[in-house]
Amino acid sequence: MMKVIGRCSEWAERIGIVLATGSGFIMLFALLVGVTTRWLPFMTSAIWSEEIARMCMLWLTANGASVAYKRADLVRFNLLVDLFSKKVRYLLELISYVCVGIVLGVLLKYGYEMLLLKMRVRAAATRISYFWWALGLYIGFVLMAVHTVWFVAGHVKDWKKVMKGGGA
Repeated sequence: MMKVIGRCSEWAERIGIVLATGSGFIMLFALLVGVTTRWLPFMTSAIWSEEIARMCMLWLTANGASVAYKRADLVRFNLLVDLFSKKVRYLLELISYVCVGIVLGVLLKYGYEMLLLKMRVRAAATRISYFWWALGLYIGFVLMAVHTVWFVAGHVKDWKKVMKGGGA
């Protein structure tokens, strides 16, 4: 079971990398077009470029955050946690992952409802449905949820070993 969850987490990380990288390049292109057309006198300003860049920023942020979460590269405040023993720290980590899972569950539940609502609303310049904007966030939350399941499963699997004084 752990192998399956681990593979899902690895695939979720790869998907996050591809989506974040792709949206980053598209955002860069849209910004370059927007800035270039704004300053060249013989071209009209590309009014669509800002909307595309903002949409890509959402995709980049959510999916990049899922990759950073998997790699444990997000900011952590360990000042107080480091004062505790290894067993207590392990328990606190498990509790924090469960809390993150609960928050992600709420975000996924209400995010799905938001996706359905956003289908009817369109952006002003591009006429792209806001569904596509919100989908980037939702995919990022799904990928984080997969990683959270992996983290919780790993902590539960190693629970006895850590509580007996061994390493995780």
